[in-house]
Amino acid sequence: MTFYAHTANDESGKPLPESSGKWQRLNHHLRNVANLAEKFAEPMGFGDEAHLAGMLHDLGKYTERFQQRLRNPNIHGINHWAAGTAQAAAMKSWPTAFAVDGHHAGIPSLNANNAGIALRQTVERFSSAETRLELTGQCQEDLDELLHRLTTDGIQLPPFSPRPITDKFAESLRARMLFSCLVDADFLDTEQHFDKSMSALRTTPELQAEKALAQLQQDLELKSSKGPVNALRQQLLQDCLKAAKQQPGLFTLTAPTGSGKTLSSLAFALKHITHHNTALNEDDPRQFRRVIVVIPYTSIIEQTAQVYRKLFEEAFGPNYVLEHHSAVAPRERKEDSGRDAEEERLRRARLAAENWASPLVVTTNVQFFESLFSNRPSDCRKLHNIGRSVVLFDEVQTLPPRLVPSLLSAVRLLTRDYGVTAVFMTATQPAFTTAGAALPYDWQPVEISSNPAAMAETLRRTRIELPAPNVTTTWPELAQRLATDDQALCVVNTTKDARELFRLVHEIKPDSAFHLSARLCPAHRREKLNEIRRRLDPANGEPCHLVSTQLIEAGVDVDFPIAFRALGPLDSIIQTAGRCNREGRHVEPCSVVIFRPVDIKLPPGAYALATAKTEEFLARHPDTPLHQPETYRNYFAELYKLVGPEKAEADHVFKLSQDFDFPAAAEACRLVGNETRAVLVKWKRGAELAEKLLIHQHLTAAECREAQRYSVNLYQSEFFDAQTNGYIYQPAENWNFWVWNSDYDDNIGLGHAESDAFNL
Repeated sequence: MTFYAHTANDESGKPLPESSGKWQRLNHHLRNVANLAEKFAEPMGFGDEAHLAGMLHDLGKYTERFQQRLRNPNIHGINHWAAGTAQAAAMKSWPTAFAVDGHHAGIPSLNANNAGIALRQTVERFSSAETRLELTGQCQEDLDELLHRLTTDGIQLPPFSPRPITDKFAESLRARMLFSCLVDADFLDTEQHFDKSMSALRTTPELQAEKALAQLQQDLELKSSKGPVNALRQQLLQDCLKAAKQQPGLFTLTAPTGSGKTLSSLAFALKHITHHNTALNEDDPRQFRRVIVVIPYTSIIEQTAQVYRKLFEEAFGPNYVLEHHSAVAPRERKEDSGRDAEEERLRRARLAAENWASPLVVTTNVQFFESLFSNRPSDCRKLHNIGRSVVLFDEVQTLPPRLVPSLLSAVRLLTRDYGVTAVFMTATQPAFTTAGAALPYDWQPVEISSNPAAMAETLRRTRIELPAPNVTTTWPELAQRLATDDQALCVVNTTKDARELFRLVHEIKPDSAFHLSARLCPAHRREKLNEIRRRLDPANGEPCHLVSTQLIEAGVDVDFPIAFRALGPLDSIIQTAGRCNREGRHVEPCSVVIFRPVDIKLPPGAYALATAKTEEFLARHPDTPLHQPETYRNYFAELYKLVGPEKAEADHVFKLSQDFDFPAAAEACRLVGNETRAVLVKWKRGAELAEKLLIHQHLTAAECREAQRYSVNLYQSEFFDAQTNGYIYQPAENWNFWVWNSDYDDNIGLGHAESDAFNL
């Protein structure tokens, strides 16, 4: 009997019969996936285990019932991975067992919980003839019979020596990395079989770090070197180039806003890669392969990716830079359990998931860290491409203190075990070392800047004016105050406050009032920022009054002569100051006015606690130099004692990972405290994508990337409220993605779903 892994379609997508000779042989698929998974895993040192996972992942397809399923699409519910899971467990290769068992529906927990069948349960139920039929969907063959068919089909399992498990948290990360290698290999071989034309388009350019560095340096040389600001930028660049020759590992880059961190840190990454790759052979798997830039908010992603594309797209092509923030491609669903690549909807969804194969990836904290702790195939597909990368974490003060043990431990393991160099960059460097016992892996980063304190002193361009105790300001008073200046920025704490203040400012200055929040899709925000920057350009000098949530704070390149900031966390205040007199065009420091709203509303949790800590900290230290790094270290040290876990196990994500409860760890790792859902808005190109989704019932990977720029994220409660009220609709029944079908204002964006907490 000939065993197959997949059927085949003709060019129009219609099924081809077995007699066509186009069906994919199972032994071919297993070898392809095993070899590709091994290639992905070699840079991280576990190619043998990845090869084994590839050989075992579809062992259950050697059952007669699965082969019948290929010929009869009415047969469903076959579990073809439990057999490989049982064999991996028998070989004591637990990471392989997790990867194989989860390659369709997600990595399970080791022991029983409320999230599906646990790994131990799968192994036990498969080993018993009485429970095997129910588990596998009426497949009768036991493990011995399936292994015999595998061998008869020309497949020999490689020898494997089990390793002792001494560090459970590290082992859980290793399991996710192995899972990533298997999933990406399986997806890519399936795509190669079903859609050769699409597979042929999946071309990824080489990093060419030395050439890219030369291109970057040539661009930097064209920039002005006059004035103290540009002189300091040159100093930071030289510090980065010098530090790049140090051994790979963990670094910090402490530099004030406007010091050129975006390009100087990229110069560090490219120089670091060039220096260390030169000492290795071209085919050495230990070579660095890419640069990943991790940013808090999508507003900065657009700006940063645009800078990189301008630098590199002409020389290296459009696929050199990948911008990835929203999870627009649908994830696996519970009802997908038991389905495989024969289900076109699921196959298309998987192939639309990003795998971060591009040389330069720009992504968000949410995508990076939540994927590191996810258990879903589409989320984890990209993880193996983090190995042997330089990862630049921008504005690291935005990481939630409650997750510091798990997030920082994962980063430290990436640098220790997976050949990653990580750089934590910010003007307000958190005092992570004060976490102490909550960081079980040593945390001793090397500072790149030669003198952060001196640089902060030289780049002091603002004067922060704190409110007197108990003095409050109303929104009408603030609107009148903003209107007295031709150009002014005001940052508030919530979306609701931003809308209220914008309405008042717009009544006074209808031609120059602007609003920015995450209720505008990224493409819309980018358009508004372009107009704002045009007005602020000294060559134009037109009126501009911007009201924004804190998304403007972290790295958005604007330069106002005066700024106002609602009382909030100290690092947010400093970040707002970084949008004022950014280029040092005003000789005297410009004012950053902090005010206390009459009816102050704050996002709950850590943000509110940080705001209270800021008031108390500044009351005790009224003369502290707010521009100096030492101030932030003291502030963050006190803040962490208030809101940070005292030990690693107090972080639920860390503890659940130690327990190998992958579904629960994934659920607990929510950087914004609540899972969000992206909805596509019908703004310009967004309307065309919504129509295409309605007509074709799916989007390609390229269209999913494009849809990111025309999507707004809703919290789950808002999403369900929008469903109830008919504000959203699902254009494709089998494509779990939604379109906003209600108010979308050109000034304030998406309407109806009001929430004080949605403010980023």
